Amino acid sequence: MLRPFKNRLFLLVIVTGICVLGYSRLRAIEIPLESLTPVRIGYIDLQRVFDTYPEKSYAEGDLLREIEKRKRELGRRQQDINTLRQQIAADEDALNKARLGQLVMVPANAIPEPAPEPIKAPPPPVTSSSTIPSSSTSTIKVSSATVPVVEPYPTDDPLAGLPGHDTAIPASNTAMPGMQGTAPPAPSELDLLAAATGPALLTPSAMSALEKRVDKNQSALKKAVDSFKTFRGNAVDDMKQLQTQKTYGVMAKIYAVLEDLAREEGITVVLDKAYVLYGEDTVDLSDKLISRLQVGEQ
Repeated sequence: MLRPFKNRLFLLVIVTGICVLGYSRLRAIEIPLESLTPVRIGYIDLQRVFDTYPEKSYAEGDLLREIEKRKRELGRRQQDINTLRQQIAADEDALNKARLGQLVMVPANAIPEPAPEPIKAPPPPVTSSSTIPSSSTSTIKVSSATVPVVEPYPTDDPLAGLPGHDTAIPASNTAMPGMQGTAPPAPSELDLLAAATGPALLTPSAMSALEKRVDKNQSALKKAVDSFKTFRGNAVDDMKQLQTQKTYGVMAKIYAVLEDLAREEGITVVLDKAYVLYGEDTVDLSDKLISRLQVGEQ
């Protein structure tokens, strides 16, 4: 025998979903109202409240910016992978022709060499007791110790008077002692062949160098593809998590304002308008809630 619906209410639970800052309904639970008597029921158009809440637009903008960052990074990584594939294909084609004794044009190397990491200089020691006199003196007092001030680099030749050195002042474009720059590396055999104006027969050393470049780029390609897949998977998971956090954050603010409004209006239960099929003495709180949410954002 079916139970009567008297003094009972079927309330649909609203939970956040994984759409772009939206929500979805999952299931219903039965709530007895005997303990809530007297009951005054209100309802809101939750979808309209959610869509018109300014905080939703802000959260959605933050989410889209994070998505765009990852899209740009994925595009850059995909371009690197395409460049590696094109370089490998061109090198393998030239290598196969060279093995047959044909004249070939060595492809230019489009894969830049990784730049060496700069060496960071250690920070100068700092002591809390360091004091610098306001007047110009020949010493600086640091922790009660006297340290002579380092004079600026002399304008005359510091090696003047030593055997093999004259007393002339070095020219402005002459490197100071100990500051000579390193010469750029000599171009490789493959670079010279790639810069040639016409095809040529490859020497055994050139073929060996080309084989090594193919192997090196194939290894780099595998690492790049694996890194791309890992980054893409992490990006999807991160965006789903951020999406859920943003949605929960917006809904939490809406519920907090709704709770205060319902208490002021003497409302015992608030439903989503989408599930209200019939009801007597119900109150629509949608407009009041939207007004309060917009005022709170100003």
